[in-house]
Amino acid sequence: MKKMSITAFLMSSLVLSTQAFAADFSITKEKQPSRMLVLSSAGGLSSSLFSILHGDLRDIPLESKTGKITGINYTSANYPDSFGEIVELCFYRAYNNNPVKCEPIVPNSTGEVTVFNGESFKPGIQVSIVHRVEATGTFHYSTPNRIESITFNYTTN
Repeated sequence: MKKMSITAFLMSSLVLSTQAFAADFSITKEKQPSRMLVLSSAGGLSSSLFSILHGDLRDIPLESKTGKITGINYTSANYPDSFGEIVELCFYRAYNNNPVKCEPIVPNSTGEVTVFNGESFKPGIQVSIVHRVEATGTFHYSTPNRIESITFNYTTN
């Protein structure tokens, strides 16, 4: 009897441990950045916000809807008729208005940011791509050169 209970325990432990393997997922979001108002003496600011909503996770199994960030890939635009452009990628925890951190990225580029690895992935998190340009002495609207995108890479708990 004791041998049978130990065997049953080991078999159930094996079955439970095979279900505990992590899985990797990616979710990509795209957005056309808005035109930027550039003031003659103050420069300009434009931001694209990419949020993870419950609807974005509808095709993912329930147990895999949360996890840890393993990288964020991006495609950034630029504002070609502006001067001194600085771009940052900022990460926001779920339902929070203040970024955890912002990482400088190159305008009009594609790349991956890993400084947010280990942050929680769940509905409500956000990433923004923020563009700042210097004043040019003239008031004008600046138009971005392409669509921006963010890919959230994560592994389940």
